[in-house]
Amino acid sequence: MKCKAFLIADSIDTKSLPSERQFRDASLLRAGKNIFFVFPFGAIVAWGDGGISDALLLLKDYMTNPYTQERFITDLFEVDNSSESNKLIFQDTIYLKGLADDDLIKLSLSHSIAQSMRLNHLEDLILESIKRISHVPQDLASHGKIKEGKVEISKMQGHLYLLKSKISWEHSVLDTPEFFWEYPEYDEYYHKMNHYLELAPRLEILNHKTASIDEILSILSNELNHRHSSKLEWVIIWLIMFEIIIFFLKDIFKVI
Repeated sequence: MKCKAFLIADSIDTKSLPSERQFRDASLLRAGKNIFFVFPFGAIVAWGDGGISDALLLLKDYMTNPYTQERFITDLFEVDNSSESNKLIFQDTIYLKGLADDDLIKLSLSHSIAQSMRLNHLEDLILESIKRISHVPQDLASHGKIKEGKVEISKMQGHLYLLKSKISWEHSVLDTPEFFWEYPEYDEYYHKMNHYLELAPRLEILNHKTASIDEILSILSNELNHRHSSKLEWVIIWLIMFEIIIFFLKDIFKVI
């Protein structure tokens, strides 16, 4: 058996989705040879040996901004139902001897795997954005100014503010799911998978990168303010020069 995870859309309407069972933060459905756990933030986790095409057909009317298959973020685990192991997860193998029929254990593990997929998505967005703006500090260090014009700087600011807003909203997705309020006895499986997938340190790194974005936003704001101040200074200088010229023409040379 395999455990396959996919991030397939920005969101999925799990409340309206016809399913075998509804939980606080997920829906359970069966399609083909798989059992699927579907999460509202666009992730599905499949347990079994079949494909996901049947599930995608069932979900197609409930997805917001579905991704093309080339954009899917995926993860894969082997599932061992027969071997003895003192670890629940080791080297991308999940050991479920004597536990394979408990769907709630699979759901507990799936919560963590699905959150990891969403975190992957945020990590990719942050990395792409930092690459786009990484030249800004270098430009300031080398030339004392940013080469982009006012419109381009404003666009960069808008992009970064949207990214920060998205990260702030998605932080709630990465909290401990409400499912474990109702089933606290399954919490240990969720946290063991969290530890294996290093969700906590990855989230901390994400927060540090978000702080870097704040610093870049501050640099961009200061640059725009500086340019605006410089423009006002030149306007004032030209007005003073104009007044001086008028004075000389009128009072000294009596031209006006």
